[in-house]
Amino acid sequence: MPRYNVQHPVTKEWRCFSSIVDGWITDWMDEERYQKWREYQYGLQAGDLREANQMSLEEAEDIIRRREEYDD
Repeated sequence: MPRYNVQHPVTKEWRCFSSIVDGWITDWMDEERYQKWREYQYGLQAGDLREANQMSLEEAEDIIRRREEYDD
C-alpha cells in the first residue's frame, strides 16, 4: 500500500505519507479531522485508523531525507 498514516509522537496529530512521491500529501490534522479526510478519500473502505497502514514519523522523515539527497 503506497499510503501510510503517521502519528506525531508529541502532538498526536496525524498526517498521510505517500511512498509513491516519498513525501507528505496532507498537513497535520487532529484525529477527528484526519479520519474525515480518510473517509472522503477512501469511502466505506476507510475503516478504523488504528487498523490501517501506519509508519513512524522517524521512518517517514528518513525516507524524505534520503529522497532529497538522491535528488541533489
